[in-house]
Amino acid sequence: LVLWARRFVKGTAPAAPVFGSPRASGAPGRAVPVSPAPPVPAQDVPAQGAGAPQPSGEELDYGGLVLCGPDEDGGRRGLLFPGSPFDPVAAGYRRRAESVASLPLPGHAVRPGGPAGSFDHRFDPPARADIPSDGTWHTVTIGEIPVALRTEYLCTPSVEQTVYATSVLSNATDQALLAGPVDVVVDGEFLLTAALPALAPGGVCRLGLGPAEGIGVTRRTNLHESASGLRSNITVLDHQVRVEVANRLARPVTLEVRERVPVTTEADVRIEERAGWTAPQDGPGPDRHAPGTRIRRVDLPAGGTAVLDGGYEIRIPAGKALAGGNRRS
Repeated sequence: LVLWARRFVKGTAPAAPVFGSPRASGAPGRAVPVSPAPPVPAQDVPAQGAGAPQPSGEELDYGGLVLCGPDEDGGRRGLLFPGSPFDPVAAGYRRRAESVASLPLPGHAVRPGGPAGSFDHRFDPPARADIPSDGTWHTVTIGEIPVALRTEYLCTPSVEQTVYATSVLSNATDQALLAGPVDVVVDGEFLLTAALPALAPGGVCRLGLGPAEGIGVTRRTNLHESASGLRSNITVLDHQVRVEVANRLARPVTLEVRERVPVTTEADVRIEERAGWTAPQDGPGPDRHAPGTRIRRVDLPAGGTAVLDGGYEIRIPAGKALAGGNRRS
């Protein structure tokens, strides 16, 4: 029992020889020395009552851990240890390289990852390029991607009787265009710098180019209220809309006029639209339209004019009429 207990006691120092009883040695009246078991190293046996090992703050600093090389002694080879030998030259290069992330981005520039969407793409430059490490932004030409361009004009006369020019980009190639600034040049003259959204292969986007003063638009409305039904128990609100457009430019243009019609959730309230206006197809993000949006496209020659008639009728039962009148602005 004495020998078994000494074998499992942590850190037991070597003790004096233990002599067994005369009966244990097999010879009466003779003492036989018995060598004790070697003690177990303290680092191999966990302390009594201690829990799982807890790493220190330096050991949790994964960026500061360094893998020891083959020249390390003392069992450190191939292991991660904090407090590696400090190299001031390498640390200076590292700080300069990381300082680029804190530089303010150029106008309309965005960092990749967020606005680029959920697609991955690789750009292969045609040759090597030397970029000065002076802590400022530099532009390096990676390649040229041809895209299809067409100019369209938009107008929402119910909100603002101003026509805006837009440029529609179609990426029919297998290369992606990342979000960032784009310079717009018209007839060899610089017009403006706009923000280009991420354009995946096969994508289409629209860029705003500002007001087009060469195209005029005028909107006129007329509201007529009447009653219908066998007992005149249905109020009819007839909204007539007329949009007049004129192209004063020296080239033909395509104009898209946007209007809105009311949207109801009442089954007995009916809204009847006039023909000629269509509902747009919603796209992702900014291409989504508000409920009730209607559009109409017209091609105007140079110096041409057009008149777009539209409107809708709202039929309201007597029980759904508004107190104080049913006129709508």
